[in-house]
Amino acid sequence: MNTPNRLWRIASQPTDAVSPRNFRWSEEPIPQPREGELLVRVVYLSIDPVQRYWLSPDATFGPPTQAGMPMPGRVWGVVEQSTSLAFPPGMLVAGPGAWAERCTLPLAMVEPVPAWPGVPLLAHTSLFCMQALTAYFGLLEIARPRPTDTVVVSAAAGAVGSLVVQMARISGCARLVAIAGSEEKCRWLREQLGADAAINYKTSDIGAALDAACPGGIDVYYDNVGGETLDAVLARINAHARIACGGFISHYNDGGHSQGIRNFQMLALKQARAEGFSCFDYVARAEEAFSNIRRWHEQGRITSRTHLLKGLGQAPAALAGIFAGSNIGKTVIEVSPPPVENAA
Repeated sequence: MNTPNRLWRIASQPTDAVSPRNFRWSEEPIPQPREGELLVRVVYLSIDPVQRYWLSPDATFGPPTQAGMPMPGRVWGVVEQSTSLAFPPGMLVAGPGAWAERCTLPLAMVEPVPAWPGVPLLAHTSLFCMQALTAYFGLLEIARPRPTDTVVVSAAAGAVGSLVVQMARISGCARLVAIAGSEEKCRWLREQLGADAAINYKTSDIGAALDAACPGGIDVYYDNVGGETLDAVLARINAHARIACGGFISHYNDGGHSQGIRNFQMLALKQARAEGFSCFDYVARAEEAFSNIRRWHEQGRITSRTHLLKGLGQAPAALAGIFAGSNIGKTVIEVSPPPVENAA
């Protein structure tokens, strides 16, 4: 019996908001691995804001894509066929794959998933992933919070932001303020993740809310959104503030029509620093980050939360949903059942 491989291909490249119309469902023969490749049954598929940029015709945070190509995405899965003794069938691996039930992965970019006690495969998708590197190095390497600092985190209930909030609390900052888009998210950030204050940007005047939450000004800002929130923060930074620019989700769907930052001069007036970065710059140091994250997880100081959706068919709507704020934590698609010993 020939079982088809179901996958999503790019139907069109969006010029503004991404939508399910930009993808085409396809059923095709299962691909066969060539020399230097593995065939992997996908268990979990990561859905991330950066995938909106992967739909761009230009090179951004990844290679440019074209209509007709399989939609790329990071996957965790089980090796079914292998051309390498180092990755035998049955091994759990992670790597750059596609929105597909099965896909081939290049050996040079595949990583084995460690069998850590108390860390199910689902937890790897949010704690030991590229978003975790973004949170870890953006906060601790670029922003470097100090015990006297007031730290503000935007998109704080998302995959990156929720880890930054927890890491900022672990770092021992004096005050921690989270910005999110619903009362449910704000309660979670305060009651579960340890934020001193949480601002619902959809129902609050962001400037007035920051004045109330940060009466002593802002020393560290972890920026995941850009736009008006960044402008509001810049107007309230202290001398020698540090801003880690890890993302700008407010611009991802604007079709290149974003407005400039009005308060950029505050960097000079306050002798402050804003630095953009990419997690790909820190891949060589992943072991350092993951070792600390694992230790914090074992100590109960950091936790993971996934917005889990079952079925590959959910992927296009899940990506659009990130920009509508429908997720709390990391958005993950369960494409096929995880091995029993690695189930969450």
